[in-house]
Amino acid sequence: MTLGEKIKQLRKQKKLTQRQLAEMVQIDFTYLSKIENDRLEYTPSVKTLHQLAEALEADELELLELAQKVPTPLAEILSDKHGRQFFRKASEIAKNPKDWERLWQGLQRLEKGN
Repeated sequence: MTLGEKIKQLRKQKKLTQRQLAEMVQIDFTYLSKIENDRLEYTPSVKTLHQLAEALEADELELLELAQKVPTPLAEILSDKHGRQFFRKASEIAKNPKDWERLWQGLQRLEKGN
């Protein structure tokens, strides 16, 4: 599925017109039409993708991955539903460097079978 197809699908599930969604995201509806029809010469900005994800109550990481806005080493992980869930949960749990360290230590213990 392409980014445009996904956004169109999500918009229709919410029963929104292109004009309504464009207004919510503060972009021109013709720009949204080009996104949905995969007719842009470039992918939307991270900011626009974030706003679309919020308005559509969608998985922002999935939209970023579909837009190829994810660094290559992370793209394979984020293309998997469980990979996206892991990153989302880790971001919710780890609020500071100490939390990230504890999360990392837990992964190392899991790897060692402890």
